[in-house]
Amino acid sequence: MAAKDYTFGAGWANIYLTKKTKLRKDGLHIMSSDRRPLEECEILYIFEHYLRHWCEEHNTDTIFVTGEGGKVLFEATLKDKEE
Repeated sequence: MAAKDYTFGAGWANIYLTKKTKLRKDGLHIMSSDRRPLEECEILYIFEHYLRHWCEEHNTDTIFVTGEGGKVLFEATLKDKEE
């Protein structure tokens, strides 16, 4: 399968790389059995990659992650700017 045929999906206890499924009549997707859980190191790598590029694009070293109503859930500060 091609990479475009897969997506990230949240399960009860983990994040999965899963094959895309068709939308059901009720507007929901059912997670495919063709899936694998992401390892902790993969999740952290994705977040580090996002943080580095966001900070570079916005000329800052900190990102604030907010939830509903703009309430800050957490902040992440980039301490080492060299990749």
